[in-house]
Amino acid sequence: DIIMATTTFSGPIKAGTISNTTGTTVGTNVKNVGQVLMSQSFSFAYSTEGSATDTTVVIPANSQIVSIEVNVETAFNDSGNDLLEVGSSADTDLYINDVSIAAIGKIALGTAALCANWKDIGTSDIKVGYIYNGANNDASAGAATVTINYLQNNNLS
Repeated sequence: DIIMATTTFSGPIKAGTISNTTGTTVGTNVKNVGQVLMSQSFSFAYSTEGSATDTTVVIPANSQIVSIEVNVETAFNDSGNDLLEVGSSADTDLYINDVSIAAIGKIALGTAALCANWKDIGTSDIKVGYIYNGANNDASAGAATVTINYLQNNNLS
């Protein structure tokens, strides 16, 4: 068996060879440092239908959300619409609002109004929450994983 080590950094993590621009020659003295893309995920199932739920995902202050992906492994089967919201514990539709999760597959997300909330999450850490709304609260199947990709402390406010 191979055991993988885990390393924790306090971030943000940046990579590149030139930290500051001191001239005009690319590759010699023009900054090429960028931030490492971070991600956190949570999974949920149909049994949480109708209840706002906190996750263990916490996005650090001043982070920029780059993308949010929903991967539906088992289609949700409420007899009405199956809709997902993802946001903060206090505002569950801050980042995703009413996206259908009734079919298996990956759902890429982003709307103009919601992406404005992705630019900079603000000056406090955000504990992510979600709600799965089935129109009739009668689902008997459904499982999905949500992954939030972000740049830590990008501070685009």
